[in-house]
Amino acid sequence: MQLKARVQFDQPYTHELVKSSLKDRSKFDWIIEEDITDDSIAEGDQVHLQWLEYELINWDKLASQETETLANSYCIRKGLIRKSQMAYNLTKYMSKHPDSILKTAIPETWLFELDHIDYLDEAMNEVFEVEQDLADNEDLETNRKAFIIKPSMANKAAGIHIFDTMEGLKSLFERTRLDDSDEEEEEEENDEEDAEDDNRENEDGDNEGAEEEEEEEEVDYDDEDEDEEDLSQIREWVIQRYVQHPLLLCGNRKFHVRAYVLAVSNIQVYLYSDMLALFALKPFDESDLSDQLSHITNTCIQTGEDTFVENDSVKLFWDLKNEEGVTQENLDSMFKQMQETLRDLFDACSSEMTTFQAIPNAFELYGVDFLIDRDMQVYFLEANAFPDFKQTGNELQHIISDLFAETIQLAVDPFFESSGADTSSSVRKEQTPSKFVKVFERQLLGPR
Repeated sequence: MQLKARVQFDQPYTHELVKSSLKDRSKFDWIIEEDITDDSIAEGDQVHLQWLEYELINWDKLASQETETLANSYCIRKGLIRKSQMAYNLTKYMSKHPDSILKTAIPETWLFELDHIDYLDEAMNEVFEVEQDLADNEDLETNRKAFIIKPSMANKAAGIHIFDTMEGLKSLFERTRLDDSDEEEEEEENDEEDAEDDNRENEDGDNEGAEEEEEEEEVDYDDEDEDEEDLSQIREWVIQRYVQHPLLLCGNRKFHVRAYVLAVSNIQVYLYSDMLALFALKPFDESDLSDQLSHITNTCIQTGEDTFVENDSVKLFWDLKNEEGVTQENLDSMFKQMQETLRDLFDACSSEMTTFQAIPNAFELYGVDFLIDRDMQVYFLEANAFPDFKQTGNELQHIISDLFAETIQLAVDPFFESSGADTSSSVRKEQTPSKFVKVFERQLLGPR
């Protein structure tokens, strides 16, 4: 018996690895349908697995065929991936569990809502601790308290800003307003140019078709990044205390750990032991908070730089024991802290059913980011749905290939085995020893 899977990802890197993993590492034989453009599934068409971009998943089919159809995402999980909602959930959880590791693993966090920069002073009154520390900083030359602000929904480091003065915070929103004004002026100029083009086209009708075709091609090129966040439209942010003394390695550079976390059914949570250490491009400079290449460790802001070298920015977490002052015991301790943090994190989020619903016939891979300070204390930063797997790079592509293979062995194959799918005609594929470590389990919503 063959099973049918729909596979579609915007990134060819992810798309091809998912396909090859299903073909080479699953117990089942898969018919793979590609080039999916919407979530429609024809009546009578049995699709067993939907491994797709979120907007392409047919949620009605998933709900109506709970034991026959599996998807690679939960429908409702904003309580985990939306920074402001997660901060609310964690604050609530810590008030009920004062001994939770989250008390020390989460930098102090404030929800921050701003409708317009003209109302910044009023908005700061709602985060008075931040306002007070910024005021105190004015009289200090050293040991100033710094903060980091992040949009609730943005990714790829969009909108992240580090500051230790009110002027530093204002500069983020002032820059956004100026960018907004520039865009309006550019739109007006484009409108004028379009009007001139229309006049020329009317004068020379013979060239009309060719000019329209050229114009369409130019728009497609210019809109290449059309899905980037428009920061001027963001109202919901979080402010956190900046970890000012991070562990610095590999040339005095800051880094964060990208871990992959798998949530299965309703619900078991696993941490994948092969993790990445993603380094800033430049050495850490506490005196210049505006230098993103020194303070922001996301590789997506580095790849356009002439000095970017993949092997220098992307390393394996467990290889850090070869760096100065880091022992295997240190790494083991960090890994244990990550497990305990994830345990309480998912306990907190799964307790809030309106913002996180783990359903029986779904699984999801998250990219979870941790920061480590010079005392080897681990801090949870954020969880990302549909993480950018290609940031792993070419040299470490096997990490993602093995991650998908083990996800199939842990989340996909067992689902169809338990639903009675026939494996008698399937060729037994090589099964690898699991690198997943279970960190949380809880029974929610149903019998599975």
